[in-house]
Amino acid sequence: MMTLVRNQRGFTVAEMLVSAAVIAIIMGGLLTLLMTGQQSYLAGANRAEAQQNSRLVVERMVRELRTAGHDPLRSDTFAAVTALASGTGFIIRNDWNSSGAIETNATVTVDNVPHGEQVTYTFSGSTLTRQESNIDGSAVTVTNRIAALTLQYLDADDATVTSPSGANATLIRTVVLDVTTLPETVEAGTATNAAVRSQTRVRLRNR
Repeated sequence: MMTLVRNQRGFTVAEMLVSAAVIAIIMGGLLTLLMTGQQSYLAGANRAEAQQNSRLVVERMVRELRTAGHDPLRSDTFAAVTALASGTGFIIRNDWNSSGAIETNATVTVDNVPHGEQVTYTFSGSTLTRQESNIDGSAVTVTNRIAALTLQYLDADDATVTSPSGANATLIRTVVLDVTTLPETVEAGTATNAAVRSQTRVRLRNR
């Protein structure tokens, strides 16, 4: 015997539309939240990469600048640091073989590492290169993620050295590096390039 169940009702079209609209609003909010979180993550990752680039670039230059002017004979015949005429780099000199002069065709091993007596850092566009005399056949790229690089040269009284690429290079006692670096990649849609600026003041120990 069949029993009829009365008052069985489904959803009306209006109810379905309202439910769909509510679900769409909720899903839209969740999607916006997800996209915002993803952008924040990418921006943080980009900034971390830029900071790493900045650290690697600055640490090497600082180390070599700090020990520039090695002159065991106390000859004072050469400048420890000389600015490039274009203002986009500098030359570091060390008399590793104790000859009293800088010899670009000499190589001396110090702590099991071969060294040339002259190192040139050059900044062009977004690329920073380094070339060590009698070691590198051509300039070697340190990084191509430089957004900006400015250099300032100070004398013993912390006054700016005028014409640091000429005779006044011997007056240089401090180099101020102002470097802005970018991450290796910038994801499409991120709100920022996460550029990192680092300013470092380096005192030459041998001058």
